[in-house]
Amino acid sequence: MTRNILSLIVLMTLAAAVSLNADPTPSADRTSNKVESQKPPAKTKVVPKIVAAPPSSEGWSYVKGEWIHVDGYKYVKGQVIRTGAQTHKSPPKPPSKALLNSVRTKPAPSPDPNSAAAKAAQKERNLNPRPASQTGTHL
Repeated sequence: MTRNILSLIVLMTLAAAVSLNADPTPSADRTSNKVESQKPPAKTKVVPKIVAAPPSSEGWSYVKGEWIHVDGYKYVKGQVIRTGAQTHKSPPKPPSKALLNSVRTKPAPSPDPNSAAAKAAQKERNLNPRPASQTGTHL
């Protein structure tokens, strides 16, 4: 009984393997050029590729809030730190002040506190219920 079950499993596995290696059926792609010229061109959806910003002439680029050099260095808290494999080169110069200042975001101007929008926002904050204090015990 066990031999029959095992032989059946082996036979089914071989049949599945043979069917997977079979040649695909010919498709309609092999039609003549006349038929293709009569069809309107298929519209393809063009997806733009996301390309990282090219590094500056010094080799530094600003990625996700960090300055990274192409040779595997990071600029952290005013120091150049190696993050990649060790190279027998001297570490690069830190990014210039102009390059550092070019990526700093300027603070948005605060709205006038007497404007209608500011008063409506203040009123909305005052109307929201605040959670109760959790410092006491209720025994």
